[in-house]
Amino acid sequence: MNLLKIFDQTFTHEKKFVFLILFELLESSEFEEMMPLEYSKLLSEFNSSLKYGSFRQLDLNSVLTRENKDSFIKIFESINSKRFNLISNDLNHVLKSKLFVNLDHKKVGRIIYEELQNKIYVTDIFNAILNGLKFETFYEVSIVSADELLGDWISVKETGQLRINYNMTDWMPIGSKVNLKIELFKEDYYKFICLATVRNYISGNVHLVKVYETNVQIKEGFFYHYHFQTNKLLYKKPIYEFENNTFKTTIHEYDFVFQRKDNT
Repeated sequence: MNLLKIFDQTFTHEKKFVFLILFELLESSEFEEMMPLEYSKLLSEFNSSLKYGSFRQLDLNSVLTRENKDSFIKIFESINSKRFNLISNDLNHVLKSKLFVNLDHKKVGRIIYEELQNKIYVTDIFNAILNGLKFETFYEVSIVSADELLGDWISVKETGQLRINYNMTDWMPIGSKVNLKIELFKEDYYKFICLATVRNYISGNVHLVKVYETNVQIKEGFFYHYHFQTNKLLYKKPIYEFENNTFKTTIHEYDFVFQRKDNT
């Protein structure tokens, strides 16, 4: 799983793209000249990932600010406009890059081949990056009212992404669907509670246990998540593809599709 982080939004994709994007960004003379500090920071992170042969996360937050966001947009737009002539389209050209001078080309070559052999259509990733930079979301959000989201929901497929540690308990999980309860808390705040189904292996009783809880505000197509005790803002997550009795959102870094429980 590859992750792209821009401010408080995370885009996930099963196919590889982190090496490709970092490589093209660091090959950009515009980036190096316009933003030398940011360039040096990302170069250091690139070299660290190269050392361990692991390119799974592109966290632009380490160099991105709202002050330099427009500069990043211009650089990514420039790279995107040349996407059909990218250096990464040719493995031999990649290996000759200034980024790999004095490195073991045999070792680097294996990493490059592994990272680029099944290269996805890069337009999708550049669009995701540019949308994330411009609009601070990777999704076309659904503008819905809180009243439309109140009630009980359940994820449409099994997923272990919110599984908790059941050691030192009398519980064993039954499946891995997530139950979501959205209910009024106070004024414009709502409880956002995720629950999992478990069986008490001593009594045999089946019930729900809480695995995730925040307070949320619902506005402009986003859940604004706040710590359930301190009410400190944690992050905002999109509400998207809301239709009839289903919607999508992200929890932590994972996408969920929820269906209204009354209709399951």
